[in-house]
Amino acid sequence: MEERIYRDFKNFGLPQTVLRALDEAGVVSPTEIQQKVIPLATQGEDVIAKAPTGTGKTLSYVLPLLLAADTQSKAVGALVLCPTRELALQIGDVIKSATKYTEGIRSAVLYGGQDIQRQLFMLRKKPQIVVGTVGRVLDHIERRTLKLKELGTLVLDECDVMLDMGFLGDIRKIAIQTNTGRQNLVFSATVPKEIEALCRELMNDPVSISAECDGKEVPQVEQYYVLLKDSQRVECLRTLVGKYGLARTIVFCNTKFRAEKLALAMRSKGIECCLLHGDLDQKERNAAMKAYREGKCGMLVTTDVSARGIDVEDVDAVINFDPPADEDYYVHRIGRTARAFRNGAAYTFVEAYQLSYVQAYIRRTGTEIVPLEFEYDCSASYTLPKDGSNKRDAEARARDRENSTRYFINIGKRDMLDKPTLVKLVCSRAGVNEYKILDVKIRDTYSFVQVTQDEAYKVTKLKGLTVGTRKINVELASEAGEEKEDKRLKTAKKERAEKGKPVGKGKKAKQSSAAKNNDAKRAASRKGKVLNNKGQIQNPKPRGKKVKKL
Repeated sequence: MEERIYRDFKNFGLPQTVLRALDEAGVVSPTEIQQKVIPLATQGEDVIAKAPTGTGKTLSYVLPLLLAADTQSKAVGALVLCPTRELALQIGDVIKSATKYTEGIRSAVLYGGQDIQRQLFMLRKKPQIVVGTVGRVLDHIERRTLKLKELGTLVLDECDVMLDMGFLGDIRKIAIQTNTGRQNLVFSATVPKEIEALCRELMNDPVSISAECDGKEVPQVEQYYVLLKDSQRVECLRTLVGKYGLARTIVFCNTKFRAEKLALAMRSKGIECCLLHGDLDQKERNAAMKAYREGKCGMLVTTDVSARGIDVEDVDAVINFDPPADEDYYVHRIGRTARAFRNGAAYTFVEAYQLSYVQAYIRRTGTEIVPLEFEYDCSASYTLPKDGSNKRDAEARARDRENSTRYFINIGKRDMLDKPTLVKLVCSRAGVNEYKILDVKIRDTYSFVQVTQDEAYKVTKLKGLTVGTRKINVELASEAGEEKEDKRLKTAKKERAEKGKPVGKGKKAKQSSAAKNNDAKRAASRKGKVLNNKGQIQNPKPRGKKVKKL
């Protein structure tokens, strides 16, 4: 069957009100992903769409949702799930922009951090289209304030990110609450095996679409790496921004802690910057994005929470202050520049031992990453502290503990296991970042590992591995169970002491006073003597010097 090419949005049968809104927004002709997905989606087909970031995936499912929306209905007809608050707000803005001149289509955006009462007010207006993050949508379902029994279309946007964040189980819970005859649209930059398995479970005979940009439409991202020491990164960043005239940049750090410290360092050097990471409340995140969009600050310092949650035009460059260990994260980061086929640049700071990362990025992107050398003050030393578990701010650590998971692992000291060895095992075999491990406790035959919520699901990868002769089992730990076990061990130790068994290590271990009295009583009974409770002989013979009779 010959594939039909749609050169104009008019060919999709969109109403004049939507076409007018698109024209005002400067959207003239459909992109490749839009040309392939919109016809299938309007026909009710299930679609798995794989496409690079910045190619117009949002409109490719928003426009079919608008065509299918029933303005007379009071039930939710379409649900869009996404991984981050920023992305949910962006999708909501696209829907509002496209329905600017269309009456009767109502939408609501649900995300964590926003006042629940405000969201309840929006839901009372009976929206036909709901956009939300997984956690908040599930919260409304459990509150019975969101009903999806008449849902017509379920959209999973940035599905690979949602699975990486551990939302697979929650997505299944939400899908169960919908009708089985719904349409399913899955959009993702990558399609790993986990997504393929989920699609087989949720979808009915899906059509796979792969849209790759080619020719003149390729986003021109010039990629560079700078070899330097960690103590030189702050000064190098300051010089780079000024030397190349980078008016609008996004700087990525690997941790919230590093992002906070870098923002402070940049402000101290006279560079206005905004800070964005997952620990900020929603008002702070909205204020940061608003200031950045309006140009009040030219630098946005953030973490990977925003790698696919920011859609800002005219970003001159993406700077990887900390290189990501995962090459997929690198792709998502640099996708924040060169949006809508504009040119952009990406700079990555690496130390000598991190050069292998650059090779992995080259293999993943298929493009050359050029070494960059320029003059900056190498003597200006400003080392940001690493985000190790013993160097983090107490407040940030407390916030992480509130959203963490504790696991029981059936190996301990008797398996020649110590804390560094267990941490290395969890990092190397499960892929957990070391700074995400909050606590480790080693017992004789078992251990406990506490990990932040976003990395917790990875710990289960240890299940089935063999250490020595023992097969690892991983289970969710119970704090009450741990306290009960500690109490049992203390009680057993006390009982052994009372029975007269040596307490401690070595042959010269001291015995308790009760044990000494028991030993004295047994020795006295063998000599025909009786001792009282204090270990003294009862009715002793009168003592004194014998006197001979005259």
